[in-house]
Amino acid sequence: MVLEKIRISSGGEFIDSQNRVVQLRGVNFDPCIKYPNSPPVTSHSPLSDSFWNLAEDANFVNHPININEVEEHITRLKSMGYNTIRFCFNWEALEHKGPGQYDFEYIEYVRQVLLKIYELGDIYIYFDPHQDVWSRFTGGSGAPLWTLHAAGFQPKRLSVTQAAILHNDYIDEDSGEQVKHYPKMIWPTNYFKLACQTMFTLFFGGRKYAPKCIVNDVNIQDYLQDSFNKAIAVMYQYLMEKSPELFEGNLVLGLETVNEPNEGYIGYPILSQIPKERELRMGPTPTAFQSFILGEGFETSVDLYDITVGGPKKIGTTLVNPKGESAWMSKDERDEMDAKYGWKRADSWESGCIWKLHGVWGIKEMKPRLLHPRYFSDTGVDLKYFIDNMYVSYFEKARTMFRSIDKDRFIFMQNPVFQPPPAIKNSTLIDDKTVFATHFYDGMSLMFKTWNKIYNVNTLGIVRGRYINPVFSVVVGENNIKKCIAKQLRDIRDEAREMLGDHIAIIFSEIGMPFDMDNKEAYKTGEYTSQTSAMDAIGFALENSNLSFSLWCYCTKNSHQWGDQWNNEDFSLWSPDDVQRAKVTVQVPQIGNEAISLQESEMFSSESALTESTKSTPKLQSANDMITIDYSGFRALESVLRPSPIKISGTFISAKFDPFNSIYDLEIHGHPSNTNQTLIFLPAYHFKLDSIIMKSSSGHFFYDPNRQILQWLHEPGRQFLNISKIAVSANEDSCVIT
Repeated sequence: MVLEKIRISSGGEFIDSQNRVVQLRGVNFDPCIKYPNSPPVTSHSPLSDSFWNLAEDANFVNHPININEVEEHITRLKSMGYNTIRFCFNWEALEHKGPGQYDFEYIEYVRQVLLKIYELGDIYIYFDPHQDVWSRFTGGSGAPLWTLHAAGFQPKRLSVTQAAILHNDYIDEDSGEQVKHYPKMIWPTNYFKLACQTMFTLFFGGRKYAPKCIVNDVNIQDYLQDSFNKAIAVMYQYLMEKSPELFEGNLVLGLETVNEPNEGYIGYPILSQIPKERELRMGPTPTAFQSFILGEGFETSVDLYDITVGGPKKIGTTLVNPKGESAWMSKDERDEMDAKYGWKRADSWESGCIWKLHGVWGIKEMKPRLLHPRYFSDTGVDLKYFIDNMYVSYFEKARTMFRSIDKDRFIFMQNPVFQPPPAIKNSTLIDDKTVFATHFYDGMSLMFKTWNKIYNVNTLGIVRGRYINPVFSVVVGENNIKKCIAKQLRDIRDEAREMLGDHIAIIFSEIGMPFDMDNKEAYKTGEYTSQTSAMDAIGFALENSNLSFSLWCYCTKNSHQWGDQWNNEDFSLWSPDDVQRAKVTVQVPQIGNEAISLQESEMFSSESALTESTKSTPKLQSANDMITIDYSGFRALESVLRPSPIKISGTFISAKFDPFNSIYDLEIHGHPSNTNQTLIFLPAYHFKLDSIIMKSSSGHFFYDPNRQILQWLHEPGRQFLNISKIAVSANEDSCVIT
């Protein structure tokens, strides 16, 4: 089935062949790709020798999904009105055996999954080379184990030296149970520990900051970037050659750059201090210098922090003693790895800490001494410099790779989280197929795993340092909180167009809320009250500006115990554990290939201004059997399942959905033609045709219950549409819960 080709307008909107504005709405599919299918090692598997020793034999086939289950899950997503999937994969899945050794069994599996999705129709995909804090061997996901060896690390000793925190270290090897308290959302603190910060510094700035790190005649920066880009290119080219219909049929929208790029140490102001800008401080929080010396086996006292509404709060100190163990490989260990992978290092690259090698610190009078406290910032380097220079250099290389094999599809540029994009407006790096992909999470809901209806804070403003004290960012009242989130999204969009150009399309490729709120109380009661309000705030913010998005996430293997099977995260809209709790279905008439005509004289006013109309029951003369749509397993369904304009014939003005009273308002400005045709996803769960009032400024309407799509044929100019549900008794409702 050939999908309609999506383009970008001169005003930065996704549009179809009729110049109708298209909103890409979908999910990230799926976090299961963060760990292999076999051996079955998740982030809550015990930390044993097999965790490291079996890394080369990792098999990611059937992650995220078994081939036989594709239709079930994609059909479920389409029933939610989603038309886009951010298809996640990671570098480790492609190249886990070693540099240049690609897993074509996995790549073929990806091709088969995509073919199944393509056959089902009506849904696009774009590729996401996913990573979190570099690798699952540094407490995240993404890069293969050998990249750490390439940098000189001995990953087995990262935990004891506090170079990384692994959730696996909190699991008992015999029982498989969690034996120590794993604090909520502690994994992001790995971004500020030795292993992750070093790897990102090398990946983006190795040439500048680690010039002695030469492997196979190239700097470690180029070695890592080129390996990463080539692995992606190998998969992409394989798919193009083996299944060109996936591209010619417009299933594939394009490719995103590396997920959530991080600056590492680049721009770190003073290595002996924690930067005041770092709002995320949880648990043991070493300075960069403390990380260096811990990595070489020296004990040191480290500050302990907790997160409060007013920002990070120091709660004490703790003595960390690696007992002489080093996070770095010894010369013998490194020689063994070099022989194994065919690496030839420059003579200047001695074993041990590479920051000591480059004179950042050293041993004087038997004690570690910081010798160059501004090593990563002494030439005026800061985060903006990193984005405008080192990130742009990476983007240029990634873009060149992508455009060499695909000139027709979108490249999704993703910048560091909550940071402005690079100032490259009007440059040759920006073309009419460039999309700015950005992420947003509400910091307070994320860190505390609760939805506070009384007060919240402006997360973007805090991260950007707009407040002398975080207290000044507080927003009071749920309506104001929702408006604040909506404004943050608009600010991110407007800033992107200012920096990159008005013709740049925007997508929030990750946005969402945790579902394990309130200490998982909903899993005991079945009442997703907090989650429903939280997801409504996200939905409100997105529809307020008709923003395209991919919700994080849809996880096929979610469970109440382990969430999305990774670091206690639990964002999945759907869970098999909730399928068992209650069956939730909605019935709509099945009418074959025709659509129900909703006559203007029966239901709608054709006045030039918004006027009242009365309830009427449309004649379903062509309806046959009923279609049953199964929503079982979706959490917070009332607010996650939302009406939305799929294609707008004209320009968007405003939209608002009240899921608690089933009221939807849409305002647009129709094209100056007589053939305006706007398509709206209108879920029967909220709006049963014989139980609604519809009001409009003009128009004829047709409804396709098979796809739950309302076709609005309207006049040019400013147009209004209001749809509301009439209260009915429980036995008359279209929703059945058992």
